[in-house]
Amino acid sequence: MNPPLFHPGQEVICTNDDFTLLLVQNPNIQTPKRGPIYTVRGIYDTHRGYGITLVEINNADVAPGFPEANFHESRFAPVPPLEEIDLAEVVEESMTV
Repeated sequence: MNPPLFHPGQEVICTNDDFTLLLVQNPNIQTPKRGPIYTVRGIYDTHRGYGITLVEINNADVAPGFPEANFHESRFAPVPPLEEIDLAEVVEESMTV
């Protein structure tokens, strides 16, 4: 099997937030939405590939006695790293214009 796409601590965005089947199974599960940035909390090797849990969503108490709901990694994309900006340079440049 290929290694997981993500690692704990990595920022991701949800690209597929249609969790209809999961919510039919348990309507109390919190699911990620398109738009916000999430942080990978854990990675799970499942029978369908890797699933991830997110820092911002905790479903640990939703189904006592069962593992916490995780979301297939294919539903996410990495957040591209932002270029570091030297604010002092930006301010200086804007003042000279």
